[in-house]
Amino acid sequence: MNRNRILVSLILFSSTLFADALDQSREVISQTNKTLVASQKRINDTDKQNMQMYDEYKNAKQEIKNYLIYNKQLKEIVDSQNEEITTLNHEIEGIEQTAEKVMPFMAKMIDALDQFIASDFPFLAQERTNRLEMLKTNMKRADLSIASKYRQILEAYQIEIDYGKTIEAYEGELDQKRVNFLKVGRIGLYYLSFDKQHCAAWDQKSNSWKQLEDSEYTLSLSKAIKIAKKQSSPDLFFAALHPVRSRK
Repeated sequence: MNRNRILVSLILFSSTLFADALDQSREVISQTNKTLVASQKRINDTDKQNMQMYDEYKNAKQEIKNYLIYNKQLKEIVDSQNEEITTLNHEIEGIEQTAEKVMPFMAKMIDALDQFIASDFPFLAQERTNRLEMLKTNMKRADLSIASKYRQILEAYQIEIDYGKTIEAYEGELDQKRVNFLKVGRIGLYYLSFDKQHCAAWDQKSNSWKQLEDSEYTLSLSKAIKIAKKQSSPDLFFAALHPVRSRK
């Protein structure tokens, strides 16, 4: 009887020990699983960080490559600009040497134009004088290139040349009288007062106005002025001027 009790007690004790051991094993397994999960998470996080770092590395490497390419291109641009600066310096030196020769030449051209205008028919006097003064003023301007100054002089010469090819009528004042001037190229210069009481032709030899007394001159000049102002048919032009030209 006692033996059976002892055996039962041993079995119950063993069962209790086995249950405790099983519980401990389960706890160890659970903790181990938790540890493994945490470790795997750390591994995954570390792997993710490594991938991010690798991507950053690749991006940084590509940026370095791009910077190297850009620096190379920039160096080529700088080298090209340095060459251009050198070329421009040589050109500037050449321009300065050219300016020393061209400037006196242009000044002579302006003086010649001044003398020509002074000896020419005195038509559009204010306009021509203003243009000449502008040329003289611009010659002293540092902000204008030599080419621009030279072009203005050539334009002034061309305008003077064109005057010899054109017929023009314009209003003005002479001896305190309002008059219509008539320029026929460089063949003749005339005026007719607004009241048509006075008319005259410019005489280059005496450098003065010669009064035209005949009434036919008044009529002829009146017609010619209308033609020049496009107020009458041009086919009457030479007939209209004929009396004035024949008187000369």
